[in-house]
Amino acid sequence: MSVFTHEVEVLDPIGLHARPASQIVKLVKESELNVEIGRPGEEFVKAKSALMLMSLKIKTGEKLTLTVETTDEAKAADIAAQIQEFLKG
Repeated sequence: MSVFTHEVEVLDPIGLHARPASQIVKLVKESELNVEIGRPGEEFVKAKSALMLMSLKIKTGEKLTLTVETTDEAKAADIAAQIQEFLKG
C-alpha cells in the first residue's frame, strides 16, 4: 500500500460545512480507502466522520492536504478530484 498526497482548496463561501463534509464521508466510506484530511503541518483527521471534518473549522480559501492510502494512484487522484468538487460549493 502506498500513501498518495494531494492538495485541495476550499472554495465554498461558507467553508467546510455539513453538506460537503457529508459528501466527503460518503465518498470515502464507499471507496473503502483510508483518507485523512488536514491543514499542512497540523494534525490530520480521518475523513470517515463529518463531525471530525467540521471540527477542523476550515474557512473559505484555506488549502488542505489529503492523504489516500491505496495501491492505485489513479484512484487516489480521482478521490482528490471529487473532494475538490465538493469543496467548490
